[in-house]
Amino acid sequence: LRGVGQMSTNTRSIGGQAVTIKLAMKMEDSLQAFAVRAACFIGEQDVPYSEEFDGHDFGATHIIAYLGDEPAGAVRLRWFQSFAMPERLAVMKRFRGNDIGQLLIDRCARIAESRGCRMLYTQALPQDIKYWERHGWRRLEADDTGKGPKRVVAMVRAVDPSKPLPETAAPDSVALRKERQVDPSGLPVGGDGT
Repeated sequence: LRGVGQMSTNTRSIGGQAVTIKLAMKMEDSLQAFAVRAACFIGEQDVPYSEEFDGHDFGATHIIAYLGDEPAGAVRLRWFQSFAMPERLAVMKRFRGNDIGQLLIDRCARIAESRGCRMLYTQALPQDIKYWERHGWRRLEADDTGKGPKRVVAMVRAVDPSKPLPETAAPDSVALRKERQVDPSGLPVGGDGT
């Protein structure tokens, strides 16, 4: 797709200012995405730093929404063999209710399509399922995965809504397990690397 990495002005505006979406192409861009996530997840939801910044950020694509020069939202997009995984979707509290999250997910779909992906996969918290379903996502299975207060529900969406995904419990390529944290060498923390 043309212009996937460039800044784009959408038809949405807040208070007369256009909402723009761009890929993090420089370290400063990545730091802005990280700042949005830190404010939303660590600051608002008391997510531990080690859980929010889990060692997968530098192998991912980061997409940022701006209102003027102010970072308003961000999402991390990770790549797997047969799907792309948008995660860590965060919108600053003062900008919520303006469809910024959906603009970010739409950009994820465009980028995924440009790389040949047919499916987006995410893991949603139970209280957020209705949001994802309103935007065309469906549950892979009825049971929650994980344990305790951090349970997640696996959800998928076709990259191109005109080409729906087959009804299936879960593609073999989707692992419904929590990924282990990695140490600076890239090996799993607390394991022997196997």
